Amino acid sequence: MSDAAAPARPSGLALGVTFAALVALTSLELIVVAGMDMERAARITTLAGLLMAKVGLVLFFLMRARENWWSARLTMAAIALGAGAAVVLMLETVYRVSVT
Repeated sequence: MSDAAAPARPSGLALGVTFAALVALTSLELIVVAGMDMERAARITTLAGLLMAKVGLVLFFLMRARENWWSARLTMAAIALGAGAAVVLMLETVYRVSVT
């Protein structure tokens, strides 16, 4: 097997930056949950956005999704569609509860 066929491994710096970004996003999640005074729907939407950002980081940098671009795009589209549908359903529930 030649070295050209082997997938490229991420460098130590790229892994360190990725883990630092994941730690920062996790701390932002904790700040949103514990420290920020916001409505429930806004909190849920913010947490869903932070979750999608973390999934994107893990998918592209740690699981090397850049090597198989087509399946990575389909995976991200499915995640975005699922998260978007969940946020819409939660916002609709908040609206129905506030109307009645």
